[in-house]
Amino acid sequence: MADPISKIKRMEIPEELIHEKDLTEVSKKVSENKEAILKGIDLLAAINESEALDTINALVKHRKEALENIVQELNKPGYSATLENLSDLFLFLGQLNVDELFYFTDKLNHGMKEARASNEDGTSYMGLIGALKDPDINRSITLLLSFLRGMGKEL
Repeated sequence: MADPISKIKRMEIPEELIHEKDLTEVSKKVSENKEAILKGIDLLAAINESEALDTINALVKHRKEALENIVQELNKPGYSATLENLSDLFLFLGQLNVDELFYFTDKLNHGMKEARASNEDGTSYMGLIGALKDPDINRSITLLLSFLRGMGKEL
């Protein structure tokens, strides 16, 4: 029978060859992801300019103490109701139709702008009836009535 192998001589790769292979691999990845790397650098620069990078760095280094302080603050009675309602708030926000909400907020903002620009002190009963002939007012009243009708319907 043959003698058992007792010594294994590993093939040694020169460190210069390993270093060169690693550099080639890194430069290939940098070339493939150039756009993402440049965007990441721009983002990092913007965070640094706003001085938030120091804050983030400090939070990461002292995360245990920071987390303890945050949890301690959130355990105060003033925040308990907010935390309890937070999940319901996210569920509610998920049900909103954002496109319709934008439509109504645009209308609301425009209406507030017009109301601020108005110099009228008051409106008489006859002025109110006459205002119904204005197509913009009539459209707004119709919109409000449709909203109230929809809101009052049984689901």
